[in-house]
Amino acid sequence: MTMRFAGIEPPRAGRAEAPAERRASTGNAYEDAEMVERVHRQARSGIYAAMEFSVPRRLSLFPDDPIAELRGLGTLTDPDDDVAAVVDLAVIGARGDGKTQFIVHAIRALHAHAPALEGAEQRLNQDVMRLVLDPRATRPDATPPGVVPHFTFRVRAAGLLDRLRGTSAVRLAWRAGRVGFAIVLACALAIAGAVVAARGDAAAGVVAGASGALVGAIAALMSRRRISALGDVEVVFWDIAGEQVYSAAAADYYTLLGRLVDARRRRAEACGRAYAFVPVLICNPLALGTDDEGSPYERLRELLPLFAALDRDAARALIAINRWSVVDPICARGALRDEVVSVTSCARGEVPSEPCEVAREQVRAHCLDAEDGRAKGVRMTYLRYDTAIRAGVEVDPESGVLAYEYDDGPGAFSGDARHRFLDWIVGLVRWPRGRAAAVAELAPAGAGVGAGAGAGVGAGVGAGAGVGAGVGAGVGASGLAFGSLEPGRASGAMPIPAPAPAPAGHESPYASPADVWSRPLDAPGPR
Repeated sequence: MTMRFAGIEPPRAGRAEAPAERRASTGNAYEDAEMVERVHRQARSGIYAAMEFSVPRRLSLFPDDPIAELRGLGTLTDPDDDVAAVVDLAVIGARGDGKTQFIVHAIRALHAHAPALEGAEQRLNQDVMRLVLDPRATRPDATPPGVVPHFTFRVRAAGLLDRLRGTSAVRLAWRAGRVGFAIVLACALAIAGAVVAARGDAAAGVVAGASGALVGAIAALMSRRRISALGDVEVVFWDIAGEQVYSAAAADYYTLLGRLVDARRRRAEACGRAYAFVPVLICNPLALGTDDEGSPYERLRELLPLFAALDRDAARALIAINRWSVVDPICARGALRDEVVSVTSCARGEVPSEPCEVAREQVRAHCLDAEDGRAKGVRMTYLRYDTAIRAGVEVDPESGVLAYEYDDGPGAFSGDARHRFLDWIVGLVRWPRGRAAAVAELAPAGAGVGAGAGAGVGAGVGAGAGVGAGVGAGVGASGLAFGSLEPGRASGAMPIPAPAPAPAGHESPYASPADVWSRPLDAPGPR
């Protein structure tokens, strides 16, 4: 007896053609599809789907490194699936300032996950993930000259909405969920209800306030659905050795980042997704030095506007001030500003490092008094945090020596820094419109919800037909049909999956006739 499975055919023996009646009785999968469907596993099984989507769907942007003196772009790949945006963060800092610590804390704060990668990109992600999961793991060596490693991770857009606070969540719902009109309407109804109730008509005020609450709840559900449909945000961290940026190789680093931004921008426009490039400068208060000798941070701070201007949409930069626990003791009230303080640092249970001398005025100017705003045409944002989950500072007022002791752990920025960082990441993205494929699924349910909301609110307010008309007709006129998605994207259409032709000769048992993704910029040749 010959067993046949859907999608798998044994080789046919060379024999004479059998009568039609006999061929029908043998149970050929293509002639008796109904029997195979009942008895055997179909070709489109859950196992095959999981295996299919676990393989990398990425496109190499550069066939080799365009800058001969720098290695890094040759291993870069760009996502070929539905991501809402790609964000490149160039983390710049001198040796020992804490670039790797910032990347590790950012990955934890974002609850990021790694996409399916291959080769060098996968090895780099595994190296940094060891530190994310085990802070006491052996740290990788400092970035050597001529190498620019990158670490690729993704963040779920719906997860960002859950972790944002108050106004930040409303801002994300407004921009990415496109429910601005509904939010304004909900606030207007709530304010109108309060005013009507204050003038003595409590019943009408309660109805108007309840109508505003209803519109707000529907807007929240609608924004969550739309944000979930947008897809992930891919964040790529680039480890830039700061001591090389202000050396003879500075032009090479600038050219490399310029080529990166240009290729990413063209790819994003072709795929209809958002893109942002932002430099991140690391400021270590213990490495600011004295007024006479200066510090690498000061030199990099002067070059920061050049790198921020690579993004054509907006010149933005983040300055991450780590070791925040030592800033207040160094800038103690009543202390002389030009005084130099000696600081020793060590992890608990380890040998203290060599003491470093820091001028109080340098720490005050660059850390304590620095504020968000525009400087030299760049919108600066400051992030203050401590790299340790527990830190303590002991001050010896007589000798002017500070001892900074910390305990490394799986922390994700300290204090308010985690919320500020998430809000900053969300603000970088120019959120695209929802995918067209999701419109057909959500539009039928949206019509009923919208009609019900309009009728329900209109039934309750005395002269209340106006409120009902405002909720139903006003929201509909703005294109915000509850539960639906707008059919197009702001920057272009999302690439549509297209089936690939079956290979001649032999058909793999794991081949699927659907979900083979098209690649609009895929060049011929090996990937």
